[in-house]
Amino acid sequence: MAPMLAVQAVEPYANGRVLAWAALQQSERDEAFLQEIFADFDSRHHLSAAERALAVDIASGVVRRRRTLDRILESRVARPRSQTEPELWQILRMGACQLLFARTPQHAAVAATVELCRLLGRERWTGFVNGILRSICRLTELSPDAPATAGPSRSTLPINGGGWLPLNEDIFPDPITDRVAWFGDVFSLPSVLAARWVARMDDPTLIRTGFYCCEPPTVAIRVNQLASTTESVAEQLTKAGCEVLPGHLPQSLLLPRSQRIDLLPGWSDGCWSVQDESAMHAGLLLAPRPGEQILDLCAAPGGKSAHLAELSEDKALITACDVSDRRLHRVRDNARRLKLQSVHTRLISRDGSDLPAGPFDAVLVDAPCTNTGVLARRPEARWRFSEQSQQELIVLQTRLLFEAIQRLRPGGRVVYSTCSIEPAENIGVVRAVMSALPQLQLAQQSEHLPGQPADGAWQCMLRSPN
Repeated sequence: MAPMLAVQAVEPYANGRVLAWAALQQSERDEAFLQEIFADFDSRHHLSAAERALAVDIASGVVRRRRTLDRILESRVARPRSQTEPELWQILRMGACQLLFARTPQHAAVAATVELCRLLGRERWTGFVNGILRSICRLTELSPDAPATAGPSRSTLPINGGGWLPLNEDIFPDPITDRVAWFGDVFSLPSVLAARWVARMDDPTLIRTGFYCCEPPTVAIRVNQLASTTESVAEQLTKAGCEVLPGHLPQSLLLPRSQRIDLLPGWSDGCWSVQDESAMHAGLLLAPRPGEQILDLCAAPGGKSAHLAELSEDKALITACDVSDRRLHRVRDNARRLKLQSVHTRLISRDGSDLPAGPFDAVLVDAPCTNTGVLARRPEARWRFSEQSQQELIVLQTRLLFEAIQRLRPGGRVVYSTCSIEPAENIGVVRAVMSALPQLQLAQQSEHLPGQPADGAWQCMLRSPN
């Protein structure tokens, strides 16, 4: 077996597929998020925006669809996977992802993946890769008299756009008799998460959620109303060649295609930020007002702190806390770019012993969570989910909510927010806190399921007694 290829060995990245391969290798090696990896790579390549977008789409697609891709590849590869080099298997995933889930013509996807082997110095892999990918092409070839199948079955694959791709073999478990295994395989989820969702969701919600979590995400932007208008930003981006769609909120716009955000007009001028619409609801629910003292307990990277400043006309006093000075640097950079003066950062210890005492008029607790509502946007999160890690998070979430409530003035309000759709992290945490503090009032709660219409999230507002 050939020695492992180092990621640095393929610099300066001949094209988007080489960049995608390097990002995937580093993601698995360092357990890092692709978004951070590509941000780091951007200083080390000179690829066009189109090639970078291709790299992001391929790498993200492979991570999102990993279980599905592995299931299909294992049905095509005769030898045990343990006898296939990990780097070669990664290349097969990339090729299969393009064949099944991208708009790349089949012949081009096969040829480009074979060429990737050569660019990586692995000429001996080319015949094997060519054969496996052509076998996948044949899997999608149907005879004219094949019965039409327009929904879940052992031989249909959910694809981008909400459709089902018919295959000419039974690849997956039976969706009726083995629903958890089927759902996990076709929508590429760990078994523990698939079992939970199958148990608690009705069929239409389950299928809709599965599709959304596998789709390439739409980028939502929040227009800084202190610096520009939604109409002006839309016009600027359209003139720059972006496809721009109206959002579901007055201050939001949608960009359907992957973009190098920091190069788009209006970004450096502080006219807008990237934030999903479900996340915007946290600031809207808190409804900060000029003159208020506000605590953002888990502030980094600063999107919600900035939104609170914008909503309060930059006339509140917002204390943005985090346990990492490096992450707080991003909060400060973000506020500076948006020309906001009311956001002030504060480094705190992990045990919370030096949290600002308050009292505060309002507190935002955007708690660390399992990210199960944003699996399309953070595809790695699905593979990091475990019952143990969730229990550890619930302990932290509960402590953070207690800390927030203790810092409220009489009659003050707390918004507790996560991007998880797991009840134990949401209403479960709130009920535990309210059982210990029965004087609290649950004023409002809202659940945002993935794809209805944006990312999944959960928020509630609690009020302290006067």
